[in-house]
Amino acid sequence: MQAEITQALAALNFTAIDFETANEQRASACAVGVVRVRSGQIVDTYQTLLRPRVLRVDWRNYQVHGIAETDLHEAPTIAEVWHELHPYLHRQPVVAHNSAFDVSVLEYTLRDHDLPIPTFHSLCSVKLSKVAWPHLERHKLDHVAGHFGIPLNHHDALSDARACAEITVRALQSGTELPMCFKQRELTAGLARRAAQVAPR
Repeated sequence: MQAEITQALAALNFTAIDFETANEQRASACAVGVVRVRSGQIVDTYQTLLRPRVLRVDWRNYQVHGIAETDLHEAPTIAEVWHELHPYLHRQPVVAHNSAFDVSVLEYTLRDHDLPIPTFHSLCSVKLSKVAWPHLERHKLDHVAGHFGIPLNHHDALSDARACAEITVRALQSGTELPMCFKQRELTAGLARRAAQVAPR
């Protein structure tokens, strides 16, 4: 699968994903946005609200994304839309801005609904940004998107996924060496450290 993933990234083919959560539990995904990128262009998008198995929206999460419990009463569960979401992820490079969070939300939510974890490799666009543009003061999604003039309605799952996709394309095209780690699911694990080791002195 390493050759398959390497070829996909070289061709700028990947999926970008973003989750919003209803509360502090990682299994509480309440919205997902997904963007499919082919040859560096966004070719397909998907978004939906999600009803967590335990429906409880914490006020702190509501302040972030504005999704209320009443918005989720009629929303599908991830099990009900998994046949639509799964093809975006299976055997794909999957990018998220702070992938540790989004990948864990995906895994916890799937386990909470007794669904299998798909086979994929993840990349973190925060780490890509830190290596590609070390001069930026901050590498949060809104800051990097603002730097490049990328439209963003922050904490709307699809808007966040779109911005993540565009940032990732720019990072992969930046000419910066971005060595990937295939020993772990997250290809960008330890990226900054390894990039510093291989940088010319």
